[in-house]
Amino acid sequence: MSALEPLEIVQLEDDLYQLQLDFVHAFLIHDPIDGWILIDTGYPVKRGHPNIVIRALQKMNLTTSAIKQILVTHGHPDHVGNIGEVEAQSHAPIWMSQQDAAILEAFIPVRPIYTPAGDPGKQIPFFSPAPVTHRLVDGEQIPLAGGITAIATPGHSAGQLSFLWHRHHNILFAADTITNVNHHVMIAPSNENYTTARASLKKLANYSFDQLLVSHGADLLSNADQIFQQKWLPELIAQTLNSKQK
Repeated sequence: MSALEPLEIVQLEDDLYQLQLDFVHAFLIHDPIDGWILIDTGYPVKRGHPNIVIRALQKMNLTTSAIKQILVTHGHPDHVGNIGEVEAQSHAPIWMSQQDAAILEAFIPVRPIYTPAGDPGKQIPFFSPAPVTHRLVDGEQIPLAGGITAIATPGHSAGQLSFLWHRHHNILFAADTITNVNHHVMIAPSNENYTTARASLKKLANYSFDQLLVSHGADLLSNADQIFQQKWLPELIAQTLNSKQK
């Protein structure tokens, strides 16, 4: 078994599942035309251990070949950690930002991240590279599952994308722009640039969405844009301003 536990699957909508892969979330969208769409793939399991995403698919009685598309929010290991094996078995096209594609393809290393105090982030574990098929730019419309907008939200990573899915009154996959662990709403504990992280938070306030899904912690499952704008945003902006690292 993998050292990454627990592995849980939560159905959020009739066509949307959250894969709780230990401390990070991945998501599965099902569309009757486009098939299964995977968003992110979790932290890398140790070499020789069963792939945690493939195990999650098996729990849903799915094979890896069921995955028809893979969307990636950014190039950090807890989001691309298991993508190499999934892509190799599914041959699914990968959609990712221009800035972070080279990380996944192993042409450049993961850029350094810093805590608000200016200390370096954690050491980067090994993850298998994979080819990026579609390099996304800000505002690009992804023609899958009724339409998904790629929103550039740099800060935690220069190439981080949030995805706005135009179903269920809009669902925002916010990646690591926000964490909500143990009822503490925070920016990511480490970021490349806190100034751009602040701009990205303000940018998200311009969008309408009923649900806000985070990669770490608890989601907002109704009236999310109002809660984000009125309650979360001021607190998150203040956190970026308190950072010594810009």
